[in-house]
Amino acid sequence: MMQKERFEWIQSWCDEADKTDKPRVLLVGDSITEGYQAIVRELLQSVCYVDYIATSYAADNKYYTTLIEGFAKNSDYDIVHFSHGLHGVQMCPRTYKSKIKALLLRLMENSKVILAETTVRYRQGNKRAEPIWRKRITERNEIVAELITELGCEWNQLYDVSVKIPLSARADDGVHYLPAGYEILADAVAKRILRMLK
Repeated sequence: MMQKERFEWIQSWCDEADKTDKPRVLLVGDSITEGYQAIVRELLQSVCYVDYIATSYAADNKYYTTLIEGFAKNSDYDIVHFSHGLHGVQMCPRTYKSKIKALLLRLMENSKVILAETTVRYRQGNKRAEPIWRKRITERNEIVAELITELGCEWNQLYDVSVKIPLSARADDGVHYLPAGYEILADAVAKRILRMLK
């Protein structure tokens, strides 16, 4: 059964939406994506346009698929960089995989897809992993690996990047990052996109 979040939000941006002289890339994700998207845009501004949609809606929410699929169809995207695992803690692995796989198959009809792992989540203060989310993130990143094989999309191992980000670059909530942390994530995302564009 679908469970709503306490706060539900959507943020998006389309850069130079009327232009078609360069490739166009869509970043799909949550608040982590929202945190690094402006830096990715700056890093890639000479080679492509970068749009994004970030939301707290979980993959088992009927609106989520409608939202992401509709947004992706509104422009011609050469690449979709997809990362969305930090919401919907109630979802079992089977539900998560089926929902994400179905959406990715639709996105892949028109775009190449880079599937990114979910970033680490700690308890407040960043001293220990948040136990419930540690289990879910492990499950979801295992599913990412399975989908890479099953669908043939590209892989961005953002979890490995996130665990190496120093404490000084993390927000105290254990989930988000300070500007220096988002710069590290953005660099990894931009390099992966650039490699596919070339």
